[in-house]
Order: sequence, then C-alpha cells, then structure tokens
Amino acid sequence: MSPSRTSHLRETPHDEDTRATNRAVERETSHAGQTPAGEEASLSDLDIALANWARRHGADRLVARAFALASWAVAQGHTCLDLRHIPTALMSAANQAELLPALAASTLVGQAGNSGQTRPLILDQDRLYLQRYHAYETRLAARLRELMAAAPEPVDVDALAPGNGLFTADPANPQATHWQAVAAFVALRHRFTVISGGPGTGKTYTIVRLLRVLIEAALSRGDETPPLIALAAPTGKAAARMLESVRRGLADMAADGTFDDTVIARHIPQTARTLHRLLGLTGASTHARFNADNPLSYDVVIVDEASMVDLPMMAKLAEAIRRDARLVLLGDRYQLASVESGAVLAELCGAAGVNRFSAVQQAAAHELLTETPAPASHPLADHVITLQTSRRFNADSTIGQLAAAVNAGDIDATDALLNAGHADLVYHEHADERGLAPLLDTVAEDYARFQTITDPAIAIAELGRQIILTAVREGPAGSQTLNAGITDRLARHFDFAPTQTWYHGRPVMVRRNDYRTGLYNGDIGIALADDDGVIRVWFEGNDGRRAFLPSALPTHDTVYAMTIHKSQGSEFDAVTLVLPAPEVPVLSRELVYTGLTRARGHLSIHAARQAVQQAVAQGVTRTSQLAALIGRD
Repeated sequence: MSPSRTSHLRETPHDEDTRATNRAVERETSHAGQTPAGEEASLSDLDIALANWARRHGADRLVARAFALASWAVAQGHTCLDLRHIPTALMSAANQAELLPALAASTLVGQAGNSGQTRPLILDQDRLYLQRYHAYETRLAARLRELMAAAPEPVDVDALAPGNGLFTADPANPQATHWQAVAAFVALRHRFTVISGGPGTGKTYTIVRLLRVLIEAALSRGDETPPLIALAAPTGKAAARMLESVRRGLADMAADGTFDDTVIARHIPQTARTLHRLLGLTGASTHARFNADNPLSYDVVIVDEASMVDLPMMAKLAEAIRRDARLVLLGDRYQLASVESGAVLAELCGAAGVNRFSAVQQAAAHELLTETPAPASHPLADHVITLQTSRRFNADSTIGQLAAAVNAGDIDATDALLNAGHADLVYHEHADERGLAPLLDTVAEDYARFQTITDPAIAIAELGRQIILTAVREGPAGSQTLNAGITDRLARHFDFAPTQTWYHGRPVMVRRNDYRTGLYNGDIGIALADDDGVIRVWFEGNDGRRAFLPSALPTHDTVYAMTIHKSQGSEFDAVTLVLPAPEVPVLSRELVYTGLTRARGHLSIHAARQAVQQAVAQGVTRTSQLAALIGRD
C-alpha cells in the first residue's frame, strides 16, 4: 500500500518506524493475544485497509483510525478495543482525548443497546467493537444467561457421596471435599456447567460418571430413549483424545466393579467430533448448519479442551444448544487461550472464582461440601467448578509445584525450584544457538535408535517418550530451527541428504484436518521403511494403527520439536521446554504453564533467567465484557 494512501492515518514518524521494524514472529504462537506486555504496536495491512474503507465512506481522520485500532485489537486476541488503554505508538494522547466525542458523532458508529442500529463499529461506553464481535459477545452472554436461568434440577446427593458406588473417597483424607463428586452435582443440577482442572485432576473421570447417572436416571424413569449425548472438542486430535479418555474411564469402572451394565454402556457415545463437524461448519461459510433456528438434537453436549475455543465458535455452539439441553465445558482455566479472539473459558472461570457457590447451592450440596467459603454473588459462581487434586502431580511433584508457582506469578518460588537440583527438573540458562547445540546433539543421538526400529507399535510408543516444546516456530529457539538442526545431525550420522524429505524414523505432525484420511491437525506419526525400502507413515488412532504412503498425507511437518500451542491436549514422559529471548513478545505464564504440564515425569527448561522471570511475571489479559454482560442485572 503506497504511502499516499495511508498518510492520513499516520500518527508520528515513531508509529511508522514501529511498523517497519515489527518482528516476523510466527502468528500461531506469537499471536499478540498471547503478548500481554509486548502487544505489537503496529497496524497490519488489513487494519489500514479497513481505515481506508472508513475514509471513503465519510469517516474523519480519528474515526478512520479507530476502525484500524478496532481491527488491531481483534488481532491481539481481544474482543474489543479498550479506549482507556490505547498504546501511544498507535494514537497520540492528544488524539485519544478527542476520540470518544468523534466516535459518538459518527454515523458509522452505533451505540450498544440500540438494536435498531446496524453500524460497522459499536461503542459501549469505553469499549469499541467491530460490529461482528459485539454481536458474538452479546449473543453468547444472552444464550448462557438463558441456560443458567433454567430452574435447578433435584439431585440425589447421597448417590454422589464418596464411597456410595460412583466416587471413591480419598483414603488419605476421607473428610476432604470430593470435588469430582461436586462437579457431577453441579452438572446434574444445571443446564450449563464449566468443569476446570489441570492435568490429572479427573475431568474425564467425572464426566464418565456423570453420563452414567444421566443414563441410569432416564432408564429408571422408563424413558424410551436415554439422553442423546455428543462429545466434541475444538480439534480432531483433542476429539480423539477425549474419546480415548472416555473409553479408558469406562474400562476402569468395569475393572473396579462400579460399572458392569452393558445396557448403559451402549448409550455412552462411541465417537467424538470436532466442533466444526458438530455444528456443520465448512470452509465455505461462517454460518453453521446447526444454530438457534435449527438446534442440535442432542440432550447433552460435552466439549473438551474448551480453553482453545474462541469467542465466535463458542457463540455458535451455545446458540445451537436446545433450550432444554445441557452444555458442559471441560478445560484448564490456566492454559493458553485460543489463538483467535477471546478467552472465554478463562473469563468465565475468573468471574466465578474458585468453588465459591451461592448460599442456596451450598445448602443443596449438603454433605458433599465439607468446605464452605463465603458465598459468591456472580451468577456464574454456581455453574463453574474447579477440580483441586491432581493425580499426575501430587503434593510432592516438582513439576506440580512449578506449575503452581508459575500460575501464582511467584518469580522467587519459580527461580528456587529451577535451581534446586531436582532429579525431575533440569534447568539450563543458555538458550541461544550455542547453548542449544548440546541439546540437539543429545536429541539426535536419542532419535538415532529409530533407525533400528521396524515394528510400528514400538516406534509409535517411543514417540510418546519425549518432545521439545517451543514458544515460536521461527528464530534460534523456534521449532523449525530445532527440527532442522536435529535432521541435519541425523543426516550426517546416517549419510543421507539433510534436504531428503523422507527417511526411516522421521516423525511427522499433521497440520490440518483431513476427513478423507481421518488424520487431524496435531496427529503425530512415524515414517518406517519396509523390507523393500518403501516408506509408509504410521499413526495410532482410536481404531488401531494405520499406514499411509507419504503422498496421501495432508500438510505436515517434521516434529522432533513442536510449538506449545500444538502440544495442547498431549502428554509426554519427558518434555524439554525452550523459551526464546526475553524481547520476543510471546512470553506469558499461561504459555510456560501449558508447556511444562505436558510432561508426565521429567522436565528440562532451556531459557535465559530473564525470559523465565518475564514470562512468570505477566499473564495474558484479553479485553472483553462477556462475564460483565452475563452478570448484568
């Protein structure tokens, strides 16, 4: 775009310089919605094009700039622009002082609450929205309020009490509140529930038992058909893992004698789908086949990894739920938010607090609650439950302690744990090219064993042993750089060209959903040559192992290392977490927490001390009014 077309938008030479020096950090993981302290103060071509459109349609200079800033805010992951906190690199303080009156006077700007107006921008006090995102946010808030307004249903609390068949009391502390039982109580009582918990806290354990209660209740009432249940997740990989967890939960109940009714088992879903497939969304349109006018037929919809669901998708999902159906969201409130706009799960959980119910709900729970904090007043409080005890990271777990310190923003505790010399937590302070070279040598040496593995089952199992996780794709500490470095070392050792695409033992990760092959974004496979030298790529799925010729695969990457975003929903025996230099603007405690909690047993961190401190010090804050709208009288 030529300077003459954008001159009316320029604030200062500093603004232009900032735009010119904007870092080319890969959007998936440097999406500025994850950059709380370093939101990139520059406008994209799209932002500027929108401002130019506004000028052509009669906007003055300030209002045209506001169009660009509203677009910029969405690119940062916010749902709206907070007019009180505009970076001065994007608009001078003097112009900010004149902005609100200019917006109020513009015919291109509508006022929130005026349903008769259809304007490109919507002003809601000190928040400015692109009209589309204002509609998503208000529609989602209204739909959740409707679900929450349904009269609470009676719950057989005795059946949920630990030791009565469904939930097992903690032998070490039998008097403690069993939060999984409480979560089932909340989900049975209400039509909208959020169950949040970190790795190993038993979200799926709870859901399997919730489904059993719902099905048993329907059968005992003599219903012709038990409730129709849908399992879904934002990605194909997450959906597959959800189904795997549910099946494992059923097997565990059968093994411990708490579940042996094959009639009930038949009614528990045997498939899990992506939200796109559930709602009938295709790449050809943003309109879902299933919506408020054509709702889903399911009585219960359960969505896993809900932290990854952005505002537009969550709004479409909520609107597609029947008015008499249940919606249950599962996720980790502390994980990274969606790459796109909004942090719906974190916002809902933040407004509700941690297990602070109303006095009415506390009374209804009876003896399930042995801890009764001061009652909460926000309407979300009765609908959000946070699971407390992790079976993966117990009180003595170093990784669990580190996760807690990072979540708390406790720099001193984090630093102490990293330097305490724990066997399961190793810290390396140098993460530049020279400092990472020994890591690449070690990983290449370890992956060399794949050259002698020919059994797909063994090879696939070995893939779950370790992974390198990075914050970015590009740069010295990026996944692309590390993958190339390891490939180069293996090529030298085994005498093949580093540019050779396919070789025995190459791990790959699918980058987009492909329903033809049944491979999904994030699926990991291994290339193995047969006795005739023919390469096939093997994947493990819910229906067993499958092999594909390389030419049949959807878009994919080598995956000795992957970004933290791509790792969400995965687990590995050992994780090596590599953080970029402190000045790279992606660092946040949510990023570090998500990465370190992918490790089951061993964690290594390669990062400058300043980078760790910077990440722990700053949490992701996304501008939104969703919780406020839900709580509004």
